[in-house]
Amino acid sequence: MLYVKADSPYKSIEDLKGKNLCLVDPNSTSGNNVPRYALSKMGITPDAYFGKVVYAGSHENAVIAVQQGTCDAAFNWWNDENESNLMRMDRKGMAKYADYRIIYKSDLIVNSPYAYLTDLPDDLKAKIREAFFSIQKNDKAAFDKIYEGKAQPWQPVDNAAYKPVIELIKFVDELRKKKAS
Repeated sequence: MLYVKADSPYKSIEDLKGKNLCLVDPNSTSGNNVPRYALSKMGITPDAYFGKVVYAGSHENAVIAVQQGTCDAAFNWWNDENESNLMRMDRKGMAKYADYRIIYKSDLIVNSPYAYLTDLPDDLKAKIREAFFSIQKNDKAAFDKIYEGKAQPWQPVDNAAYKPVIELIKFVDELRKKKAS
């Protein structure tokens, strides 16, 4: 997600040309790599398009930098319409969700996979799979504690679900190669 102050004049990425952008950290997927990839697909090179690109150091710092005026906009993580870093910060009294406006949403990022060895006995694999995919039903308190009650149930996916992530990794590798040369 790309946030701006709710009372700012910025309604789109185009409105931010020449303005200051906060990213999170060079190693952050949601706070750097996905934003750079999404902007690249729009034909935007952040360091040339924005007046300044600043690494805030954390997702929370990026939001605070917009709040304090250090940056005009900041990318940050979000899970879905019901959960994001900004919503979490609002619950903790660190920022007010109503003080910000979302002007861009990236595609969702598939979470890291969980896997087991293929040579495990079939009955053990079935038990592991059942335990994993039934945790929200069988131990809702544990599942809610892991995700503060804000995540959807886990579900099986195949390799195709990771195609966008694979493309992202290739993009990031190319950025690193350009930077190293």
